[in-house]
Amino acid sequence: MTLADPREMVRYLSVLPHHRAADFGCGSGAYTVALIERVGAEGRVYALDALPQAVAAVQREARRAGRACMALCTEFEQRLPLADNLLDRAVLANTLHGVDPLLRASFVADIARTMKTGAAVLVVDWADSFKNMGPPAPLVVTPTDAVRLFRGAGFITGDMLPAGTHQYAFVATLGA
Repeated sequence: MTLADPREMVRYLSVLPHHRAADFGCGSGAYTVALIERVGAEGRVYALDALPQAVAAVQREARRAGRACMALCTEFEQRLPLADNLLDRAVLANTLHGVDPLLRASFVADIARTMKTGAAVLVVDWADSFKNMGPPAPLVVTPTDAVRLFRGAGFITGDMLPAGTHQYAFVATLGA
C-alpha cells in the first residue's frame, strides 16, 4: 500500500514563505508540518481538527520544531473559525469523507470563504474503502464528486495528481 507523502504533495501548492496556510483536518499533523516548513517564520499556519487530541499533538509537534502554529479544535459541520479572505494556501487531506454528506457542499463553500481570490487548496482523499482500510464505502467521496463540490464553490480544479495507489489528489484554485 502506498499513500500520498505530505511533503511531496505540498509541493504542488507552491507555498511561499509569507503565505498563510491551513490544514483542514490536521490529524497527526503531517501536512501541517510540511506547511510550516514551507511558510517559514514570515508565514502562518492554522491547523484545524475536530479531535482535541489531534490539535494538542499538532501543537506539541510545532513547538518541537520551534515553529508557531495556530491549532484550533472545530467541527467542520459548523462555520470555520477563520476570517474571510485570510488564506493563500490550504490542505484538505483525508477529511472530506468525514464530513456529513449533507453538509459537504456548505463546508467546501466555507473553505472558499476563508481563502483569497487565486488561493489554492490541495485536496487528497481515499479513492475507495479498500476493504475498510479507508473510510466505510458509503462515506467515500469519489474524485468526480470532490471536483464537483469544489467547482460548485467557485474553484477551478486542476488535473489529478499522483497520490499513491489508494488516494486521489488535485489542486483547486479559487476563481474571481
